[in-house]
Amino acid sequence: MTFVDYFLPDGGQALGLSAVLANFAVFALLGAAASGRARIAGADIFAGWGIANALFVVGGVIFSVPFTWLAYGLWAAAVPSAVVLWRRHRPGAPFPADTGVLWKALALSAPIFFLAAAMVASQWDEFSQWIPNAWFIFRYDGFPGNGMPDSPSVFPAYPYGLPIITYLASRLAGDFVESASALANWSLLIFFVPLYLNVVGKGLGVSRDWSSRWGAAALGVLGVTVLSTIFIQKLVFTAHADPATAVTFGAIGFLAWKILDKLASGEGGAHCLAWQFGLVAIVFLNLKQTNLVLLVLLLGGMLLVVLRDPGINFLDFLKLLPSMLVPGFAVYLSWRYHVASHLAGREFSLIPYESWLLPQAFEILWKMFTVIAKKGAYLLMMATIAVFALRGLWRCRSGFDRFAIVTGAVFVGYNLFLWAMYIAAFGPDEGMRAASYWRYNTQLGILGCTTAAFGAAILWRRHVAPRLASRPLAPRLLAGLAVFLVLALPAAAAKKLRFDIRPQKTHMRQVGQELGRTLPAGSRLSIINPGGVGFADQVINFELTSGPGAGRDLSTTYKFRVLGLTAEALRLSIEDRAITHAWVNRTVEELGDALGIELAPRNSHLLKFNGESWELLKSWPYPGYDDPLALPD
Repeated sequence: MTFVDYFLPDGGQALGLSAVLANFAVFALLGAAASGRARIAGADIFAGWGIANALFVVGGVIFSVPFTWLAYGLWAAAVPSAVVLWRRHRPGAPFPADTGVLWKALALSAPIFFLAAAMVASQWDEFSQWIPNAWFIFRYDGFPGNGMPDSPSVFPAYPYGLPIITYLASRLAGDFVESASALANWSLLIFFVPLYLNVVGKGLGVSRDWSSRWGAAALGVLGVTVLSTIFIQKLVFTAHADPATAVTFGAIGFLAWKILDKLASGEGGAHCLAWQFGLVAIVFLNLKQTNLVLLVLLLGGMLLVVLRDPGINFLDFLKLLPSMLVPGFAVYLSWRYHVASHLAGREFSLIPYESWLLPQAFEILWKMFTVIAKKGAYLLMMATIAVFALRGLWRCRSGFDRFAIVTGAVFVGYNLFLWAMYIAAFGPDEGMRAASYWRYNTQLGILGCTTAAFGAAILWRRHVAPRLASRPLAPRLLAGLAVFLVLALPAAAAKKLRFDIRPQKTHMRQVGQELGRTLPAGSRLSIINPGGVGFADQVINFELTSGPGAGRDLSTTYKFRVLGLTAEALRLSIEDRAITHAWVNRTVEELGDALGIELAPRNSHLLKFNGESWELLKSWPYPGYDDPLALPD
C-alpha cells in the first residue's frame, strides 16, 4: 500500500462518507429549527441528533414503526425546517451549525475525513457489539427484542445513539456502511470546533469575527484533537461510543456553562439554551449506559454553582429544569422500558453482592491511580481544574469559576463512580486491573480541554497579548503555524492513524468472509488459536453472523481447547458442542498430534469433523507474517 492509498476510500466508502455528512446536515436543520433564535448555533447538530434519537426510540419502541418510515420522516422534516430557518433568519445571525465558522475547520481536516472513510473495522468491541448492533437494526428495520431474530451482539441492549447514524447513512447509501460510526466520531469532534472557539474567544476577549479566521479554525481543530490530552486514534476512528460520548458531553457541558452565565448576568435567552440542553441530553443518554451518571454529575456541578454564586437566583434555575430534563428522561425511560420488556440481562450489569471486591477496594484504587498517572497531561489538566473548582466554591465570581466547578465536580464524581463499579460490577479479573479505566476517562476529556482552553485564553489575554501588541507579525505567524500543523500532522502520522492495516487482521477478516459465504448452512465452527486471547474468535464470529454468513444459522465456539486433552475427551467435547468445522489460526507443534492431522506452518486451516476424525478442507498462507498473534494493537 502506498502513502496516497491511506487517504483514498473506494467508491462505496466515499458514498458512505457522503451519506454520513448528509445526515448530519439534516440534524443541523432540525436542531436549528427546533431551538429558537436565542440558541447557540454551534450546538444545532447535537440538538438535531437528539431529535433523531427521540424519533427512533419513541417511534420504534412505543409505536413499533418500521425504521425505514422513521428515516423517511426525518429526512422529509428537513424541508420545512429549512423554510422555518429561512423565514426566521436575520442579518448577522449565525447560520445553522455555525457554518460560517465550521466550514473552514471541515476544509482543514478534509484529509482526515478521507483517511477515516478508507478505514475498516479492526477493534475487539467493534466486532463484539457496536457494529453488530448497527447491522441488526439495518437488516431488520427495528430494535432487537421479542418477535425479532436473535441479535449476534454481545450486548444488544446497549443504547443505539451511535448505531442510529450508521442506520441512517446505510439506508441513504443503499448498503451497510461499516465505517459510519467511526466517521461520525471524527465528524463530531470537528463539529465541536465552533463551541470550542466560542469559549476561547470569550477568554481572549475578542469579537465574534475572530473565530471565522483560518488560524482560529486550525486552533480549534488542534484543540479538540492533539491538544485535548485524550485523542486516541483507536477510539476516534472506530465504532466505539466513547468519542461520541466525550464530544456530546462537551456540548451539554458548554450549554450548562452558558446557562449559568446567563443566569448570573441577568441576560435573557436562558430558557432557549435550556431547551437546547434538553435536546442534546436525549442523544447523550442514548449513547452509553453510564451516561446517566455523567448527566447527574453535571447537574450536580451546576447546582453547586447556583448555591455558591451570589448572582444566580435559585428559583430561576429551578424553572429551567423541566426543559433541561424532561425530553432526555422521557426518551431514556422509553428505552429502559424496551430493555426491561425485551432485553433483560443483555447489557453490562452489577455482579451479586457476595462477589463484590470490597476487601480489595483500596488495592483497586491504587491500580486506578497507577493507570491514570501514566496519562500525565490529562491528569495535570483535570487536577488543575479541580483545584480551581475548589477556589470557585470558596468564592465564585467569574465565568471561569463556574466552568471549573462544573468540570471539577464531574471529574471527581465520575472517578469515584468508576471505583465503585470496579468493586461491584467488573469481577476479579477486570476489576483488579481497573480494565478500560483510561478509556472511560476520555469521556470527560472534551469538557476538560474546553475548560482548560478557557483558562489558558484568559491568561494569554492578560499576560501574553499585551507583549505581542507591538509585534503585529507574531499573531499571523502563530496562525500560520496552526494551519501548517493541521495540514501536516495527518501526513506525518498516516501510518500510525491507519491502525486497521495489519496483515493479521486482514487475513482474519478475509478468511471469515470466505467462511461466511462457503460453510454449509447451520455449521458450527470452533476457533483453534493456541495462545490467543479471543480476538480471532470475535472477528470470525462477526463475519459469520453480521457479514456474508448472516442469516444462514452459522455459529462459533470461542476459545476451543484442544491441547492437553486425550483423544476421547476431545471427541466428547466436539460432540457436546455439536462442532462441525474448525478454523486453525495458529499452528503449533503439538496441534497436529492433538488433532491427528498434519498441518503446514505459516498457514491457517479449515478442518471438517466427519464424526471420527478431522479432514483438511483448505489452507490460507499467512500474507507476509510469521506469527498471527504478533499484533501491535
